[in-house]
Amino acid sequence: MIHQLAITIPTDVTRCPLCGDAGGRFRRRGYYVKCPTCKVAFRPQHACDAKLDEYWQEEFWSTEEIEKRKRREPVFRQAFDVLRHHKPEAGSVLDIGCGIGTFLAVCREGGWDVTGVEPSSTACEVAKSEYGLELINAPFSPSLFEGKKFDAVFAAQVLHHLPDPAAFAADIHRVLADDGVLILRTPNSIALEPSLLMQGFLGRDNGFFCGPALYVFHPDTLSMLFNRLGFREVTFVISRPYLETPQLPWRSGQSLAPNLKRLVIAAVKLTSYGTVEIAHKLSRGRTLLGPSIFVVARKT
Repeated sequence: MIHQLAITIPTDVTRCPLCGDAGGRFRRRGYYVKCPTCKVAFRPQHACDAKLDEYWQEEFWSTEEIEKRKRREPVFRQAFDVLRHHKPEAGSVLDIGCGIGTFLAVCREGGWDVTGVEPSSTACEVAKSEYGLELINAPFSPSLFEGKKFDAVFAAQVLHHLPDPAAFAADIHRVLADDGVLILRTPNSIALEPSLLMQGFLGRDNGFFCGPALYVFHPDTLSMLFNRLGFREVTFVISRPYLETPQLPWRSGQSLAPNLKRLVIAAVKLTSYGTVEIAHKLSRGRTLLGPSIFVVARKT
């Protein structure tokens, strides 16, 4: 399985793949390397593209993962609130790597014209049966949309899995209308760096962090990336955590212990989220401590 492939970090990393820094001051972060200039953590070596494609198109979409995605609708409703804040009038939205289409279903409810691209045939079938959505079953490419521009583009947990995030962002720029809004959801290295350091301390080189992620982005990295491409008003919103709903313990086959565990985890997540939101607001958006963030950028 893809998450069991061993990763070897070379000692001769000389250039950051995002900002091009060649100062040679890179620092190990588990099996990632951190650039001192743009602050991105990247994995210099990874499984071959064919293995990664197989993982995302087939292995990842287990029955358990599909059910989990259905329950994560509140996360996508927050994303839609972010979209409406920046684009009050309904228009056309493209969701790249849209999975089973939950975000698109929410947008359609709000009067948006929706289009989704998803390479997994399994996820496309679920989107059709669950939401009545006809997705484009293919990897994203601007050539799929010759002559068409979208008022908004959304991608959740996609950017950090791609070998060339800058090329992906440039392709989004090509299909986004003038004054269009790009919204991405991605892990935040500010909150996750302790986990990367802990991986190095424990000597874990036989697994993936944040799934088979090739990058973990710092907000400064993302601002640099999108400003270079001609986006403006690059802002960040802390993503609310997904909370697993406890089941009633007195139902047949249900025990109290798993529900207590869910309640404790939910309490920790809510407390952490409340704390980082307060810090974010008191700092006027400069403090971003949440483990997952929405990146919002407007095309000039």
